[in-house]
Amino acid sequence: MGVGAEVVDLTKSFGDQTVWSNVSLTVPAGDITVLLGPSGTGKSVFLKTLIGLLRPDRGRVYIDGQELTAMNERDLYAIRQRCGVLFQDGALFGSMTVYDNIAFPLREHTRKTEKEIRRIVGERLELVGMSGDEDKLPSEISGGMRKRAGLARALVMDPELILCDEPDSGLDPVRTAFLGKLIAELNAETGATFLIVTHDINTARTLPDHIGMLYKGELIAFAPRAEILESEEPVVKQFLNASLDGPIGMAEEKDAEDPLAHAGAAP
Repeated sequence: MGVGAEVVDLTKSFGDQTVWSNVSLTVPAGDITVLLGPSGTGKSVFLKTLIGLLRPDRGRVYIDGQELTAMNERDLYAIRQRCGVLFQDGALFGSMTVYDNIAFPLREHTRKTEKEIRRIVGERLELVGMSGDEDKLPSEISGGMRKRAGLARALVMDPELILCDEPDSGLDPVRTAFLGKLIAELNAETGATFLIVTHDINTARTLPDHIGMLYKGELIAFAPRAEILESEEPVVKQFLNASLDGPIGMAEEKDAEDPLAHAGAAP
């Protein structure tokens, strides 16, 4: 079963640049929550701060009621073991087969035998629809398959909280819809909590139980999906309708060109 996460008055900056400040929200256990926002608003930084890869300047982070911001590295490591992360590009090791990529966390962090690992990896490959692809290299499969392989690796330790950083980036609308359906099925089957950063409007409209939105350094909205979809808040309404009319302008930079996208790289 999934665990909940909570942040209280969270503030993060790099040098004199504040990414966001005084952010408070609760990610309900067992639900799917989506975090929206224009490019460059620090959504990826938020995910890394949530699991302790980055330390906030102020505020507190709780996972399953335990405060991460007060933990030493050993206790933080134990909490991270309960989390799975799907990075934007799948973050697969290019020299390893799909099988070895998915098996890597088990070999690195557990004492399971190769027989046990083979069973678990096989189950996760089946879950994401990639049975039979285990001997391929990442360069030999499509972008969508790399995302699914990355998701299988995120699931391999039976995480209770799964963070997905733009899992739909680079995918066409049909494959994005398939990936969303897969996440919904995994949530129903495993009961794990999902927190997903995305720009995809259809994903936001159909997948989550709750939606939050970051804009100009603030959390301007967080509520159940139905409430957000009916919101008259100008930024939320503009974003969800992909409208030119509203506060969001053309000056937003792409994530790949934004220094915040690289400032929080995992050590």
